[in-house]
This record gives sequence, C-alpha cells and structure tokens, in this order.
Amino acid sequence: MKRQYEKTTQYFAALMLGVLLTLGSVAQAANNQGFGDVAGDTNALGNSNIFVLNSSGVLTLVKTAWLTADGTPITSTTTVPAGTQVDFMIYVNNKSDLQIDDVTIRDTLDLLFSYNAPDDIRVDNAVVECALTACTVIEQQAIYDAAILVGAGTDAVSGVDSVSYTGTSVNVGNANEANAQQNAAANSVLAVVFTVTVQ
Repeated sequence: MKRQYEKTTQYFAALMLGVLLTLGSVAQAANNQGFGDVAGDTNALGNSNIFVLNSSGVLTLVKTAWLTADGTPITSTTTVPAGTQVDFMIYVNNKSDLQIDDVTIRDTLDLLFSYNAPDDIRVDNAVVECALTACTVIEQQAIYDAAILVGAGTDAVSGVDSVSYTGTSVNVGNANEANAQQNAAANSVLAVVFTVTVQ
C-alpha cells in the first residue's frame, strides 16, 4: 500500500503542472499621440494629447485541488488513498478593466486520475478579482465555493457551451476543440472546476 501511495503522490504532483493557457487578444501598455499638419505646415496643427493605456501584463493560470467530500484544500504533495475524489480548480485572476476575449484552457489528465464523467466541468466568471495579482487562500476558497455551485457544461464538443472532455483532456474554449468561445470578464476571476477519482 505504501508503494501505491508514493506512486499516487508522484503523479498528483505532476498533474498539478499539466495545464495550458492560450489567450486571444491581450493588449500591451502604450502611449498614443496624434500628429498632423495643414497644407504641409506642421506648425498650423498642434499635436494631440498623449493617451496612455496600461495592460494587466501576462495573465497566469493557477491550479488548486480540494477534497470533493468536504471542500478541504489540499496541496500538490498530498498523499490520498486510491478512490478519493478530488476537485481540481484552475483559475485566471483578470485584474484588467477590459474583458479578455477567446481564452482557452486545457488540462490533460494522467492515467492515475479518472474524470468524473459525464458532464462535470463547471465554469464561473462571477467572482470579483482578487485584491492582488496572487489570490489569497481565503479568496481561493470564495472562488471555489462559487464555482462548484455552477451548473456543469456538456462533455461533448459543440458550440452549445465552452467546455468539453476529449480523450483524457478537459477543455475550455475553442482553440483546441470546437467549443463555444470563452471570455474572461474584466476585473473578475475565471474559474474552471472538475472532479476526478484517484486510481
């Protein structure tokens, strides 16, 4: 049994890193100013004001895990018995004042994790952004508590919703599969939750 626990721990730690994020349009900071002239005379038409736009920089995916039975958070090095159900939550903290269009998330599960089929992928984008770039444990709990209450999408690839389960991959967005487009609302957290059983 000890060997099984050690093996489970090893794969549990590895899976926590196996998530990919792709984004559509993420603006970079820029100063903009208009210039002109009248009949070739640049002194006859003054320059416009300088307009400054700031972006939130690179967005980061964060993956957390929770015991399905009671919602207790667990770390990537936790050892759990085979048969334990675990909720994985992946989230993006969008502190930008603008919506981020066309977000895609993919999580390919290791063979020691069995997806809780059918139709168990939930997406929530209603929680307000975290105070800082990195969310606190309390903020993560609020994100998780909200996401698990959301109705699950369908596992099938379709334009009906933004989620699907193909092969061994949980998919959100349409870059990898023909799902509906997934956006991340401004000043909010986009969270994905799904349940697996440890083999």
